[in-house]
Amino acid sequence: MSAILDACASLLNEYDYDDITTARIVDVAGVPIGSFYQYFPDKRSVVHALALRGMETCLREIEDMFAADLIADTWREAMKQVIGVYMRMLAEIPGFGRVRFSDLLDSHRLDSSVDQYELMAERLAELFVNRFGAHGDAPVMLTFRIAVQTADALFKLAERVDEDDRAYVVGTANELLTCMLGSVLEEPRDEAQSP
Repeated sequence: MSAILDACASLLNEYDYDDITTARIVDVAGVPIGSFYQYFPDKRSVVHALALRGMETCLREIEDMFAADLIADTWREAMKQVIGVYMRMLAEIPGFGRVRFSDLLDSHRLDSSVDQYELMAERLAELFVNRFGAHGDAPVMLTFRIAVQTADALFKLAERVDEDDRAYVVGTANELLTCMLGSVLEEPRDEAQSP
């Protein structure tokens, strides 16, 4: 199964979704067509499994950082570390930049029964709230879900702009995420002590 997913990831880096066929996947994977259908009913199910694998890999690395106490002392710096993991995966993992979360490929939703944005938001919210606490009146889960979807959209844009503009897009993403997550994670200022 791993060979099939790897082959699909490799093909997504070279071809549009509609140009990829099951025959092409099995050819690159070096497996018989029967082996493909043993694990997957069609190419969409392979792409969905690939998206889930990418999300799980990203989350596992982030969770390991929290568990090993390698995460920053402030939520703002921790957020930058999480973004760093995501950006590195975009650059290093074949197919991750093309298939992630509830991505749309040529208007074909990967799986209407699974909202991977929501899954990612839930896990990140749990990690951050357990570590840094929840403050303010903003709805925690909804705020994290908005942040995850916003980040994904902006990082897709960062991939499409000129390299000289990429840092600006990522910086804008950081500012927006800081503002959004601040409504949940920022401790309220003590007005009596503020200047």
